[in-house]
Amino acid sequence: MNTLLAAGRAGRPITDFDILDLHGHIGRIGFALPDLSSAGLVRQMDQVGVKSIVVSHMHCMSPNVVHGNREVLAAMRAFPGRILGYISLWPYPDITEETAWCIEQGFTGIKVHNCNGFPINHTGYDGSYALANKHRLPILFHTWGSAEEFAQIRDLSARFPETSLLLAHAGCNNEEGYLNIARECPNVYLDTAFSRSPRGLFERLVAGASADKVVWGSDAYFYTQSSQVGKVLGAKISDEEKRMVLSGNAERILGRRR
Repeated sequence: MNTLLAAGRAGRPITDFDILDLHGHIGRIGFALPDLSSAGLVRQMDQVGVKSIVVSHMHCMSPNVVHGNREVLAAMRAFPGRILGYISLWPYPDITEETAWCIEQGFTGIKVHNCNGFPINHTGYDGSYALANKHRLPILFHTWGSAEEFAQIRDLSARFPETSLLLAHAGCNNEEGYLNIARECPNVYLDTAFSRSPRGLFERLVAGASADKVVWGSDAYFYTQSSQVGKVLGAKISDEEKRMVLSGNAERILGRRR
């Protein structure tokens, strides 16, 4: 049994390197979540061995993004270096000013959820994306693998080449579509957060896109970090590839900020 899998099966936190979670949430939503506190999230991180998590507020799915961003900022300040922040967007006329203000406060990237009815390449987001491009910040997109979404991602990849575009829930549908776009677009990465773990999916993402184009996200609170890290630790790939997915790729993406 490889070293990382043995540690996971023994219930020990991973301490060989810093795990970075690029997909998390805080805030209330209509799910039965037992602990909504930021302190509870950090306790879970300690149990698994996660150094930092980048979170957006649940309001990323509603017009109340400004309120959500303020709650994220409070969590960032309560747990500096442990909880990092995504700026949630809604195509308001003044959303670019909100994005600029949040970047000044130290937010790490941008989160866009398309359940709001707007395409992710809506022109109302362009000013915010331009700021992300200027500062070389990552942008996390909620995706479900549709051809329409992939066309929008290709458009954004070409127009904002200095951003890192993270596609959440990679492989949930249209697995080949995810692999194709990750291979075609140098700034597109596949995020592993997924409620199910179909046998072999993770290995196919790594084999098809390469280990340096896959990043780990847990989608906590929705899912426990232990279950989401377990599918990486148990994957039939090398420990070095697991380190890249759980840590190295995220370090490289976050380290590009200017």
